[in-house]
Amino acid sequence: MTDFTAPNAVAKDLMTQALVCAHPEQPLAELELLLIEHRISGVPVVEQGRLIGVISRSDIARVEVLVESLDGSVSDQMRWDTQADGFQHPAQPAYHGFRGRLDNLAVKDAMHDQVVTCRPDTPVVEVAADMVRHHIHRVIVVEGDHPVGIVSSLDIVKLVAAHSRRDV
Repeated sequence: MTDFTAPNAVAKDLMTQALVCAHPEQPLAELELLLIEHRISGVPVVEQGRLIGVISRSDIARVEVLVESLDGSVSDQMRWDTQADGFQHPAQPAYHGFRGRLDNLAVKDAMHDQVVTCRPDTPVVEVAADMVRHHIHRVIVVEGDHPVGIVSSLDIVKLVAAHSRRDV
């Protein structure tokens, strides 16, 4: 972080420039390991250098919870041992569950394609206001449609903490 005062800070003053990005075809399981490895909670989704989405650990968790919920609901509905009408019906095809399909899901299946962005010269107070308004933890900094950085809620907390220490 450069030397600046918090009220005058802009996105480029505190953004992370060394971006970790996801690709839409990347397997979700691979992305989850990447997030853990880099100790981050979300990344921009980029295709051919262009920003097309954003994905976070909570998006991945949401998909996993949905899969578990669907597995339980559908498998319970398919367990009919008796025929209510008294006739012999052909056996239902075996239900193999959604859990196996989770391994085949890609980033594009869980990402958000509506991304909150800002420019490098956007005041941090506006970035923070967007985070609050949209209930998000990261804003992607773009030049045109190309991501150049990311500002996370933790970056803003660090700025506030550093500013408050100077006032003491």
